[in-house]
Amino acid sequence: MTYLAQVKWVIFLFILIDLSGFSSENSVQSLLKKGRFEAESGNFTLALNHFNTAMGYLRQVSSSHPLVEEVQKEIRLTKGRSLVARFKNRSGLKASGKTQLLSLQEEPEDVIVTQCFGSVLVRDIWQPRDINRKGELFGFGRRITILPSAGVEVSFKNKSNYVVRSVEAASLAINEKQEFDFHSGSFCLSSLAKNTRCSIKSPLSELVLESEDPFAVMLAVTTNGGIKIIGLLGEIELKQNQKSPISLRPGQLVFSLPDGFSRKMNVELSTLMVTSKLMTAFEEPPGFFKKLKQQALIQALRTKKRFRTVVGDAKTNSDFQIKVLNEE
Repeated sequence: MTYLAQVKWVIFLFILIDLSGFSSENSVQSLLKKGRFEAESGNFTLALNHFNTAMGYLRQVSSSHPLVEEVQKEIRLTKGRSLVARFKNRSGLKASGKTQLLSLQEEPEDVIVTQCFGSVLVRDIWQPRDINRKGELFGFGRRITILPSAGVEVSFKNKSNYVVRSVEAASLAINEKQEFDFHSGSFCLSSLAKNTRCSIKSPLSELVLESEDPFAVMLAVTTNGGIKIIGLLGEIELKQNQKSPISLRPGQLVFSLPDGFSRKMNVELSTLMVTSKLMTAFEEPPGFFKKLKQQALIQALRTKKRFRTVVGDAKTNSDFQIKVLNEE
């Protein structure tokens, strides 16, 4: 075989591989969707089967491909949630062993939807239903699932202390004890009341948030089951059981992980205000937005040298991803 023929054969093989990889992308996306649905339903074994099948399609793809990283993230999250579920079952923490869902007529009106777009589902305890408009009500204990290209903002009907908003592929639950269980995705939690205290959970992290004044934070569940927390408004104190507490001011970021809190980092509030979909995707800005603009201005006046960066995920409380963005 001549050299030119060899080159043509290699080029043909590369084209063939690229075409086959492209054609399987829809299959991977479909398996991801199925796996997430099963994971949200508590069927972790079936969810892992879907994710592992998706990884099979991606064997010939570079490990840095976005789909590979996305599937691996879902596998880690699902395994973590599965372990937590097993522990709770063994510890007897799931007191109600009811499998029979209650009727919608029995559902109380504890939580009100203040903004909504796209497909949002509420499940558990009562019959499942869709949330698609402002003013809808549902009971404490529901699992709220926000699908891609969707978002929801909710508050307590009788206690309007807390407001939670979330966008794009997220899941959470809220109970009457002011406990926020964030399963996956990103969120904004705020309260304009004074002397607030609430519990925040993720698959593998748990903490208490306290604030004497109105506060607002951004939160995101990390791939290892921890939580990334960014202070937006007010000075808050974060506490973990048998760990040293940490205070957080506007513009500061910290990771809450099973082995404690990470060191604090500074982030630019003005950038968050215009880039985060938690701020920009809804028709109305959050109630604290004017105060957030004031905090961003104060931060800008205090900061002399800045680097445009993105703080990503965390593996441990001292190992996290930071990407410096090039100035245009």
